[in-house]
Order: sequence, then structure tokens, then C-alpha cells
Amino acid sequence: MATSANPSFAKLDPFTQIVLHSALKVAQAGSMVIPPAWIVWTAARRNPFSIRRLMRVSTGSVVLGGAAGGGLAYMRLQIEPRDKIEDRCYRLARNRSQVRADDYSVIGSVLGAIISPTIFLNRASLPLLIVGGASLGLGAGVWTHLIQSFTSGDEVAPEAMVPEIVEVTNIVVPPGGDKKA
Repeated sequence: MATSANPSFAKLDPFTQIVLHSALKVAQAGSMVIPPAWIVWTAARRNPFSIRRLMRVSTGSVVLGGAAGGGLAYMRLQIEPRDKIEDRCYRLARNRSQVRADDYSVIGSVLGAIISPTIFLNRASLPLLIVGGASLGLGAGVWTHLIQSFTSGDEVAPEAMVPEIVEVTNIVVPPGGDKKA
């Protein structure tokens, strides 16, 4: 929700919106991949499973992923022209799939922050359970979005993402030079 589809972010500069969006996307990717990989790695090495360690790993994946994504986006956007940044921000705000993935990840974070302390209260400290549960929920929300998209048969193509692209690409220029749609 780090794009102008969210009214609280719409007031921000497009540069800041894209940096926040990139930080969120890398944090989402980290929370989708690293905690399940850690569980498999722990089981393969036959280490004892610990809720406290799982919460630390999930929190670390989100924090490091967000910092890396924001930092890399900041550095990359320094050389981009302003109009490209504004165009990217416009397209992200109107990409229904992107907005839905962000919404699901926020919902998952809230649910994870509420449910994980409820289930694992005596296994780790309450702040760690809240933050770690939110981190796990962030990834679970994106996984839910992906599963729903694949099972409902959503089309993953540029034309399906932003309807304005189809309108712009259907302009025909005849040999005389006048544009006709």
C-alpha cells in the first residue's frame, strides 16, 4: 500500500512512494520465502524447533528485506528522470493485482499480530510474538493473494494490469499522419 492507491500515501512525493513500495515488496518477498525455508532447514538439520527463533527469523527477514528494498530503490531512482518515476507511481496505484496483494499482506499482518500471541503466549515474549506474527502474516497474505489469483484464473499480462495501456496501444497512425483510434 505504498503507492498513491492509499490516500495517506497519495500526499507523498512520487519518489518516496516508489521507495516505500519497493521496501514493501522486498519485505513481502522475504516474509514469503525465508520463514518457510528456515523451517525446512531446521527440520533437515534436526535442530529443535523454537517459536522464539521462528519469530526472530521472520522479523529479521521483513526488517532486512524492507531496508534492502528501500535502499536499493533509493539508489536506483537517483538516476531516473522525474517523468518516469511519476509514470511508475501512476501505474502502480492503478494496478489492481498489486493493490490487492498489498491489501492482503496488511490484513495478514494484522491477523498474524493478533493470532500468534493468542496461540503461542508462553513460548516467547509478547512483543516478539506480535512483531513476528505480523511478519509471518505479511507473507501469508501475499501467498493467499497468489493462490487466489492462480485459482481464479486471473490473467497476468500488462494489458490486464492497467486498462489505459490497451487504449494507448490501439492508436493507429495512417500514412497521412493523422491519429485515429
